[in-house]
Amino acid sequence: MTASLTADIRERVQQIETMPSIPAVFVPLLNLLSGSAEDANVDEVVRLVSYDNTVAAQCLRVAASPLFGMAQPPKSIKAAVISLGLRRVETILLTCCMGQAFPAIKWVLDPAVFWRHSLGCALVCRKFSEKLATADHEKAYMAGLLHDIGFMVNCLVFPKEFATAMECACREEIPLGDAEVATMGFTHCETGRALAEKWKLADDVIDVIAHHHVVEQSQKAQPLAALVHLSDLLCRMRGLGYGYYERHKVDLVSDPAWAILLQQHRDLEGVDLARFTFELDEAVEEIQTLVRTVFGSSPART
Repeated sequence: MTASLTADIRERVQQIETMPSIPAVFVPLLNLLSGSAEDANVDEVVRLVSYDNTVAAQCLRVAASPLFGMAQPPKSIKAAVISLGLRRVETILLTCCMGQAFPAIKWVLDPAVFWRHSLGCALVCRKFSEKLATADHEKAYMAGLLHDIGFMVNCLVFPKEFATAMECACREEIPLGDAEVATMGFTHCETGRALAEKWKLADDVIDVIAHHHVVEQSQKAQPLAALVHLSDLLCRMRGLGYGYYERHKVDLVSDPAWAILLQQHRDLEGVDLARFTFELDEAVEEIQTLVRTVFGSSPART
């Protein structure tokens, strides 16, 4: 990709203003939660979460989900924050805010399909990371949730070009990223990186967004990028893709990302992939329920 195209993407992303909850709640909370949990002020977190009634209500609904393992649903934002812990509050807030980031009228890619894949990847990342002793489970969830935000940019900023890429992917039954390269000359990885930098997300999350399809090029978060890459493939294998059939055979153990992840996490050698993918099949219905809970729509079937 040329320097002039990179500059054009950054300039057009900087002009995006239609993000209802993002400027008011999202960035200040990320900044507040970016440090250690011990240093964060719980009352300030509660105040910011409560600032937007819609986000606050969604946070309570998601916190009550069996996915977060609470014995009883929280009755207040403060109770949710204390019971869940600040790292989980951060991931729940990300999930809720993402649903309000862009107007649905701008979507080229079916938004229900997009959210199902994003949440599916987030949950698979967390499940996968729980099998690795030294992995950060909530960071894995966050990276999985945000890895494809470039698709939102493409829908909003490059709708005609992205529509052509989507048509190509469906017609040729190829990965959507390959279709973007063939028709647009760039992918959601580049546009996602530009948006992540605009939002001032953490460097490792930005690195994952930029390199989850070219893990070997990651310099700041290669093991995390590898984890997201493999989780993304697992989702697409289990019918949690982008709403069309991909003629794409996947062998996870032979994927270069597997070797990269194995270098950092030797306990990966003991993971039973057959059992793990069976667990994912059982989780698909739960993922669809969570999509409806957060985004208020029924995910499309693939």
